[in-house]
Amino acid sequence: MKENIDDILAKILNKEPLTKEEKQLLEEWKHATVRNEKVEKIIQKLEHQKKILDKHQKEAVAFTKVEKRIRQARRKRQFIYWSSCAAGIILLVGFFLIFRQENTPGKEADINQTYISGLSLHRPTAELIMPDGKKRLLSQKTNTVIVSDSNKEMRTDKQTLIVKSNESEIREAEYYTMNVPLGAEYNLVLPDGTKIYLNAGSSLRYPDQFIGGTREVYLIGEAYFEVTPDSCHPFIVHTGEVAVRVLGTAFNVNAYPEGAWVKTTLVEGRVETQCGDNNFVMKPGMQVAYNKETRKADYFPVNTRQYTSWKDGYYEFEDMPLGELMQIFTRWYNVNIEFADSNLKEIKFSGRLKRYDDLLPLFKMLEYTRDIRFIVANERIIIQKK
Repeated sequence: MKENIDDILAKILNKEPLTKEEKQLLEEWKHATVRNEKVEKIIQKLEHQKKILDKHQKEAVAFTKVEKRIRQARRKRQFIYWSSCAAGIILLVGFFLIFRQENTPGKEADINQTYISGLSLHRPTAELIMPDGKKRLLSQKTNTVIVSDSNKEMRTDKQTLIVKSNESEIREAEYYTMNVPLGAEYNLVLPDGTKIYLNAGSSLRYPDQFIGGTREVYLIGEAYFEVTPDSCHPFIVHTGEVAVRVLGTAFNVNAYPEGAWVKTTLVEGRVETQCGDNNFVMKPGMQVAYNKETRKADYFPVNTRQYTSWKDGYYEFEDMPLGELMQIFTRWYNVNIEFADSNLKEIKFSGRLKRYDDLLPLFKMLEYTRDIRFIVANERIIIQKK
């Protein structure tokens, strides 16, 4: 049914007539879920949105691209829309399909390619700081042995550093630090099997072997943890004034130094988060947000995908100020972004961004929702009023 609906929706957008059977199928699909009803309403607003686009330069070309991409990708569609919540304007980018491409067997995206047209960008490489202070660059593609002796082995597998330890050997643990610069990303598998996804601009200090009654690591920035269960050895993540204690679970910790908040988001399992004098036993779907300035913490339910989707190569956001959204772009793409007017930082948007798409078409779409302009020049991006 989904493929039929995809074709029907594409025909509507292409102004092609529907048969009686197609109309009946559309009605059945529309009333099947609330989400489907929302999509149907988006379709109704498309013509109105086109009139808005017609007020801007080259809008006819932009709409033609929308229709062309719809016809080219009928098999795989993703209905996405952007909204400027401050103005209540909906930008119907859902059918622009800039966030979904056909999968080609045996072909992988070039992780070093430029993702912003007009800028000369090069993705930096994650590095590993050894116990003696020496640094080793971590390969993004090839498998490389970093350390190999009778006590341990560290090797890379694509964008993951795998650590194995000889636990039968009694010795002192040695500490390593993985630094992931802006514009990069890397994963880590610890000796106990725990997997950690490190976001751009993050650092993790960890031992090559867990000794004693706990498993402890130290985080700066953001990471998603999939902790191997071990009731006898709790896993503890330290981030300054916040410590997250778990037995086995999946959760995200956002603790960038420049941010005012430390946010712990629990996806599954159970964790105990200590924030100064506050102690929270968290349930799945909940978040603890600790303010580093006021030293106060809040505990509330959230949509976990908005805080964890980054590890899967995209980012979901809702009612997010443009200033905060551009901070994410700065980390992901290692690019300098400036606001000519600080008031523009408060404009809010909702949507979904795929990490490895060229951002220039996205910037153009954002320009249609408000009187803002993205200027790419001199290796930086300037946001100003039109």
